[in-house]
Amino acid sequence: MNSKAQLQPVKHDKGAVGAAFSRAAQGYDSHAAFQRQVGERLLTLAGPQAIGRCLDLGCGSGYFSEQLHAQGHQIVALDLAMAMATATQQRCDAAKVVVADADALPMQDNTVDLAFSNLALQWSDNLQLALSQLKRVVKPGGRLLFSTLATGSLTELDQAWQQAHGRHHINRFLSPDAIRMQVAQAGFSPSQLMFETITLHYPSALAVMKALKGVGANHLNHGRAPGLTGKGTLQRLQRAYATQANSHGLLPLTYQVCFGTLTNDA
Repeated sequence: MNSKAQLQPVKHDKGAVGAAFSRAAQGYDSHAAFQRQVGERLLTLAGPQAIGRCLDLGCGSGYFSEQLHAQGHQIVALDLAMAMATATQQRCDAAKVVVADADALPMQDNTVDLAFSNLALQWSDNLQLALSQLKRVVKPGGRLLFSTLATGSLTELDQAWQQAHGRHHINRFLSPDAIRMQVAQAGFSPSQLMFETITLHYPSALAVMKALKGVGANHLNHGRAPGLTGKGTLQRLQRAYATQANSHGLLPLTYQVCFGTLTNDA
């Protein structure tokens, strides 16, 4: 993939994305160890935050809304998926919960002191637009803390699918350079970005697929090709993925994670 392609907005079917996350809502927490790990890392990198009004963008089941509320923040929790928003309300009843799209925030300017978004912005159609929306709602001097995925994520699964089915079956992610550029174009400093590699391990290819489906991250932004769930295709996927197993027989799944700890200097 060339750099020009990596700069182009990615169109998502937001209804389908929201539906995938809603289907995952009930069992989300049992599959979300990676999401919690990344969110905790983001908070550690950011350090202590001044207490105030906090937007949790892409709140999921409300794990971090609950954590941030416990620190004293007044929470506005926003998610594209109705079932996730409902789960957050049940978990953190003090939160104001909103069902909305990150690309069109239904919030007034300069109304939050802190915006927190953990592994949600990769579902934006246009990262620059989403970041500009966040800059608009964060007060001058306020903070934006976010994590998202970059190119190089899910490469082992992608390679196995290409061997098994001859096609790419993972979502397209922006390159680090493209993320830096869009952060700068939104009016933030790209020097406040950090990229880290996190590799998880699973006992089988089916366990990998189950984990992705369990957190609602199995929607493909370029559409799903026919025949993916056929017995023969899945058997070929398992054989292809097995060639990447480590000495313990476990299959790697690598994520390239971008952490942003930004300040609104406007």
